[in-house]
Amino acid sequence: MKSKLPQIFYLFALAFIISVSSASAQNADTGLSGSLETNHQDYFYKDPNKAFLLAFFPGLLIHGYGHFYADDNLMGNVLLTGEVVSVLSVGLGLLIESDTTTFSGGLLGSPNNAGTVGTNLIWGGVIAFAGLWIVDMAHAPTAAEDYDFEHDLKPVVYLDQNRPTLALAYRFF
Repeated sequence: MKSKLPQIFYLFALAFIISVSSASAQNADTGLSGSLETNHQDYFYKDPNKAFLLAFFPGLLIHGYGHFYADDNLMGNVLLTGEVVSVLSVGLGLLIESDTTTFSGGLLGSPNNAGTVGTNLIWGGVIAFAGLWIVDMAHAPTAAEDYDFEHDLKPVVYLDQNRPTLALAYRFF
């Protein structure tokens, strides 16, 4: 039977090397005048294209995601609240249409009227869901540009061996 001690030693050595290299990378200067950490200490550049892409896919499930990225929390909350209301509208419409006789009477009136109200709630919820998603995708890039303009942020580009290089800043802590 072969001893597992060398394999465990190699795993611990690898983990140590990775932790030391990541700690030194966090403290490394970018070589830019003023460095990225100094220039973007409180605010980070918001890419309008990334805002659109975040509004497109995660935004399909979580409306306002592009606005949350662009730090436009008010609009993001409005879109997310509208999504919740539209999903509730579709659910209520399906519930009413599932058994129109139970929901007839009162404000809904006859069973035929209850079926119409249920259908209207479903279509209204679907239209609101799609419309709010489109608003998120259409306005998120503008929100990111407004954020950048407000904080005077620009993407950082510098020359590295006579080639233009895009520098990205990440803050882990």
